Amino acid sequence: MSDIKKILKLGDKILIIFIVVLSVSWILYIPVLSENLNEKVAVVKIKDEVIFRHEIDENNDEIVPFEFEVKNRKYTGYLEIKDGAVRLQRLPEEIVPLGIHNDMGWINSEYEIIVALPISMTVTIESNQSENQEIDYIVQ
Repeated sequence: MSDIKKILKLGDKILIIFIVVLSVSWILYIPVLSENLNEKVAVVKIKDEVIFRHEIDENNDEIVPFEFEVKNRKYTGYLEIKDGAVRLQRLPEEIVPLGIHNDMGWINSEYEIIVALPISMTVTIESNQSENQEIDYIVQ
């Protein structure tokens, strides 16, 4: 141990302490950083035009109304958000005769989608991570 003290100078000791403090601070900061990266947003589109966006809070259970227009009539749809997942509640029968979109259930990943035909409404989930990805999904 006394040999190490002779070899290390004051600058070396300061550098070692700086590296240790920096490493420990990154270990403590990474969970905070990853929380911000995983922010998810529910996106509602009609014919590829975004009509509504709502941030998904994993800790809140809520029903969020959104307005949309089909054939010059205004309607209100409802997104149900629970435990970080989203589902589209039943839309009026006059514009969507079959409730298949309601039967699709919950989505919680970016590659899942809810589709309401014949009005071409889609509900997807986007996140900060998906903006940085250059991978295109392929469905077969």
